[in-house]
Amino acid sequence: MFSLLRRLRRDERGQALVIGAVVMLVLAVSIMASVSIGHGVYEKIKLQDAADAQAYSVAVKEARAYNFLAYTNRAMIVHYSAMLTFMSYVSHAVYLDKTIGTLAGYAQYIPPVSAIFAAIKQALEIWREAVEMVAKVLIPILSALNVALWLAQEAMMLGTLKDLLLTSSDGVVGGTDPKARPASVMSAGSGIGSVLGKYNVNFSNLKNFLHAVDDGPHSSSVGFSLADPTGLTKRAKLLNDNDLSDPNMAKYRLLMGNLANSVRREWTAVGKDIPVIGRRWKINLCLAAVEFQLNKTADSQIKSFDEDFEDNRKDQLFAADDITIRMRGPCALGRWKDILTARFRAAADAEGGFHQEYGTRKTGDHHDWMGITPFLTSDTSFKKPWQYHFSYPCNISILSKNMTSKGGGTGEEMEPFHLKNLRYDGENSGFMVESGSGQRDDKNEAIIGGYLDITWGMVGGVQNRNAQEFRRKTGGMMALSVGRAIYHRPGDWKEEPNFFNPLWTARLAPVKTHWEETAMEGMIREWHTVRREFDDALNY
Repeated sequence: MFSLLRRLRRDERGQALVIGAVVMLVLAVSIMASVSIGHGVYEKIKLQDAADAQAYSVAVKEARAYNFLAYTNRAMIVHYSAMLTFMSYVSHAVYLDKTIGTLAGYAQYIPPVSAIFAAIKQALEIWREAVEMVAKVLIPILSALNVALWLAQEAMMLGTLKDLLLTSSDGVVGGTDPKARPASVMSAGSGIGSVLGKYNVNFSNLKNFLHAVDDGPHSSSVGFSLADPTGLTKRAKLLNDNDLSDPNMAKYRLLMGNLANSVRREWTAVGKDIPVIGRRWKINLCLAAVEFQLNKTADSQIKSFDEDFEDNRKDQLFAADDITIRMRGPCALGRWKDILTARFRAAADAEGGFHQEYGTRKTGDHHDWMGITPFLTSDTSFKKPWQYHFSYPCNISILSKNMTSKGGGTGEEMEPFHLKNLRYDGENSGFMVESGSGQRDDKNEAIIGGYLDITWGMVGGVQNRNAQEFRRKTGGMMALSVGRAIYHRPGDWKEEPNFFNPLWTARLAPVKTHWEETAMEGMIREWHTVRREFDDALNY
């Protein structure tokens, strides 16, 4: 018996088994740790991809909305230009009828050519009546189209506002990472709640989308009116209270009027050089040492008059074909002296329009025009341009992912790939946790932290209150991204952002924002300190 014990004590077989067991334990722990870390990196990448996709998607929606405003505004300008062209036809037809038509009316009594001049007179009368009839029909139609375009602009803005609210993980976020969810500072649970509730990033994103709009909230404003976020009711006054003395109305009228005038064709603006029948020509005659000049000029433009001018005519589609007869003597010398002026003009306005014939005599009730209709324009703000990003709207997407439990708890149902059994064995402590009661020991972070605990339930530390708050709000993982709609024209062209050229595009921006500091401090207590250190490093 003793010899057997001595032989067993001296026998060295089986030592490798003990070493192998220890090595296998270390290897198993290493593999599981690698799997855990790899899974965490994978989940973080997916969450970041979802945040980037959401921020970029919002920026694309903002850029599309602004480009839609540009296309519709340009369509309005085309309509105003067409109205001016038709009014030019009216004034030119009046000129032809009252000059050549009048001469043809006298010449029709000359027997050899009576039929020819009678036909000319009749043709000019028919042309005048046809042009006036077309103008009377088309100008109200084009004005109604501009009102429809404006309503489409407002609908686009309101629809985009709704799309900017991230209140769930559906859509882009859910399609990129089904486990991702808006962070607690991102959503208040519903579209209305996210706006009416306490400060949240949704509210900030909406304001920054609207602050580029004239009559929208200013960059420095704390909030904006939910009853009229885009300034619709202010612009709607153009349909009724169209007073030039109101600066809010004048800026729209003068801007659109100047833009419409700037795109006039030559024939509409000043006419072309066609003798006698054209809108612009000049004839010089020297008779008996006296020189006569017949100067035909033309003009067509949108005018905005003071409300006290000529019975409160306000906006006016104005067109003129005028003749001035001058003389001087001797020929090629002396000063010109006007001896006769004939004005042939037509205008459309809110007072029924008028024709002006034979000098100063006017006749009314020819063409009715409601004036400049509402539209959306930009209000570029260069107050603190670096802080407000040169009026480019920024949006931030803050997403989180519950990595601490399956069912949304705080640690009882840890994810299966984690080494939870090193710390927990059912309801009791795991085999590596020394606890007299067999329960979890949260009071001694040093002991728990010293064991092989790589679960997300302890990310950031056990006793650290900021870490506990972070885990509660985010589930242990968070990602954020910033998207920006920018106004970009390639090359060296320098132009302020506006809603008349469809040059808006979307990009991701550096995560350096100013308006989310409150939200980020609510998520991470150290955010202010980190931000200050980051700014100091940049300044250094």
